Amino acid sequence: MPRVSPEHEQAVRNRIVDAAIKVFGELGYDRASIQDVVRESGFSVGAVYTYFKGKEDLFLTACACEADRETERLQLRLGEMGTLSDRLRVAVDWAVETAIADLTAKGAMIHAWVRADSAPELRVMLHKQHDESLAFARRLLNEAVESGELPDWVDVDSVAAAFMSMTNGFVVLASSGTITQDEARREAYAILELLLAAPQVEPESVARLRDHSTARPEAAGATTAS
Repeated sequence: MPRVSPEHEQAVRNRIVDAAIKVFGELGYDRASIQDVVRESGFSVGAVYTYFKGKEDLFLTACACEADRETERLQLRLGEMGTLSDRLRVAVDWAVETAIADLTAKGAMIHAWVRADSAPELRVMLHKQHDESLAFARRLLNEAVESGELPDWVDVDSVAAAFMSMTNGFVVLASSGTITQDEARREAYAILELLLAAPQVEPESVARLRDHSTARPEAAGATTAS
């Protein structure tokens, strides 16, 4: 019997994962079956079970692979950019495109979050992916602060977290047909424009807003009442 090369095995595995991303994105975890992945991939049931223990293992792998691919695509595109505005524009465009352009792949991730409460391994993977994406956004903004392209008073952690929340919201809105790719890009660019327009010296209004946001709720209420 001829020996199967590692390259061939990886190609088969990748094809099964690609099929799983499409199937889970279209049907969701509960409705999808291994047979659906078999039909989509063109391989046998035995081939699928050669590489994966079952549906949950395949679902976990499919979600992790899709997240890794997205990050790799962004890093390649950012490596070609020079100025802060170009890098942020590329990051925004990537976020919008990955959130909306391929809803089949993103559908798998939406189903992953829905299922996370009952699947500890999936929950760990999703939190890891979120933390890595957040760290990437923070690193991009911190580099801009260190190079003087952004003022040092900008709250990098909060801006990065807010941006992540916004793009996650785009996924949900797009999946229900509530927002288009062009609309999402305009909204994201509006936030980007404010960030790029930040003055070097922190405005007093920003300082007051931060003082209010960090105050205890009861103290803030008392100030408003007075």
